[in-house]
Amino acid sequence: MNRCLCCGKDTASDEGSYHVRCLKTLFHSAKAPIMDYSWQELNKMAVQIIQQRISVPGVQPKLSVHLEKGNRLRADRLTLVGLEGDYILKPPSERFPFLPEAEHFCMSFARLVGIETEEFGLITLKSGELSFIARRMDRTAEGPLHMEDFCQLTNKLTEQKYNGSMEQVCKALRELSSTPGLDAIRFFELALFCYLTGNSDMHLKNFSLIRLKNGSYQLAPAYDLVPVQIVLPEDKEEFALPINGRKTKIRRRDFEIFGKTVKLTDTQVRNAINRILSSAEKHFPEALASSFLPADKQEGISKLFADRINKIQA
Repeated sequence: MNRCLCCGKDTASDEGSYHVRCLKTLFHSAKAPIMDYSWQELNKMAVQIIQQRISVPGVQPKLSVHLEKGNRLRADRLTLVGLEGDYILKPPSERFPFLPEAEHFCMSFARLVGIETEEFGLITLKSGELSFIARRMDRTAEGPLHMEDFCQLTNKLTEQKYNGSMEQVCKALRELSSTPGLDAIRFFELALFCYLTGNSDMHLKNFSLIRLKNGSYQLAPAYDLVPVQIVLPEDKEEFALPINGRKTKIRRRDFEIFGKTVKLTDTQVRNAINRILSSAEKHFPEALASSFLPADKQEGISKLFADRINKIQA
């Protein structure tokens, strides 16, 4: 039986690789678009695009793609474009096996836990491999939405994306958000989720502020959630940006002090920790069962998750 490349659940025999409802959510269509590129072709194009400096910023190769709508005679098709695409495609990595599957797991898990995320899924390349694909949240049918990451918002260059702290991000978020109290809690919960899943690469460019259609500003839905310490086990840091002055040996007390520093009450901190821990423990088995990770990666993330839960509960 096939499984949906968006939600990971079983599909009916006539649905193929996606549920119709998942296709409509991600692609606004009842049929999957054609992905007429092989991994080798994408690698060649990625080199050319990066050399021309028109790729989406980030260490992981990210290609901008446009969903070209078809008609009764021609299916929808994904095509590579410059920076004006409405989707971001992340091909497989030779250096980091199963990177698309790892990001899909982490993003799916976040959504189950109750963290708002971008719309995303996996898509099969012409050569058979899976790629991660996400719809850009700053592109809508009514036009683009203004969105800036915290590298831009704190006046830092891209190469300075590791210069800062989680406290500094949350301070800037409180100053700029239209709902500062709510966004501070959302940011706190996202930070804790990243710790639980071994995401040690949440730098300044991986958090953004987005301007909504009504003109208000809020913390953008989560994106680029990857269990880095499973993909890159030699990375010994637990946070890209320090929390309570630390990048390693993080414990519950560090989150409690972090919460106090960013002006959350003791009750808000306690409730946020309890909510994320409870929801994460409840939904982890489902997230893992719905993932496309191989057995060894599943075992690795299970051990890491259990260890992080114990450290926060201690």
